[in-house]
Amino acid sequence: MAAVDGVAPLNVGLVVGAHHAVLVDPGSADGDVEPLLAAVAAITEAPLTVVCTHGHADHTGAVPTLAARGAEIIAHRDAGVAEATRTVGDEPLRLDLGGVVVHVEHLGRGHTAADLVIGVAGGEDSGEAAGDEVPDVLFCGDLVREGTDPRFRDSYPQDWVRTLGRIRAAAGEGAIVVPGHGRPVDAEFVAAMRRRMQQGHQLSRDAIREAVGDATKAIPIIPYGPEESRELITRMRSGH
Repeated sequence: MAAVDGVAPLNVGLVVGAHHAVLVDPGSADGDVEPLLAAVAAITEAPLTVVCTHGHADHTGAVPTLAARGAEIIAHRDAGVAEATRTVGDEPLRLDLGGVVVHVEHLGRGHTAADLVIGVAGGEDSGEAAGDEVPDVLFCGDLVREGTDPRFRDSYPQDWVRTLGRIRAAAGEGAIVVPGHGRPVDAEFVAAMRRRMQQGHQLSRDAIREAVGDATKAIPIIPYGPEESRELITRMRSGH
């Protein structure tokens, strides 16, 4: 997907098994839907399930097109994806694609109230119990972001710090972590993002507590750009 207004391109994932395939975050309604479907068809003719990491339109706008063509749609129950045929809540969902297993799980609130993480474990582990399957790849949507600052508009900042800790633990030492935007990263990147967010959360909380009037005076010392820092303070002041 192409960059828009300087934002890093959206990462779209395709996981292919022997008898089924999963497409992660198909993109926006005005994105490259037809070229994307052509690329998928060139790789696999397996039935397709679409998994949405969250409900923002740049990740889900293409969902109606895919649903109209018969794709199963999976999203968090609170993500607002009207076309979802299966939803995920507190219990994770396990999909055996044939030689590849996909786990769809809500690890906690963060970028939104309804974020999902998609773990992919391949090959020999596909017949084991869910708890024994160690992911080789984690698709994290906008819970993880590389190259640009995280966006806090609909976020839950304190929960996000905890959720990043769970992603770091799930990634272990070897998993590839695919952010919603930017290049693939590793567990140490997630740990660094968590530390930075913890710092931003603490500075914002202190500014809100100490400022009689305008807590946005703290923006220059918060470790994000001005717009993202303003979003962070606004969310925290509203009790999120």
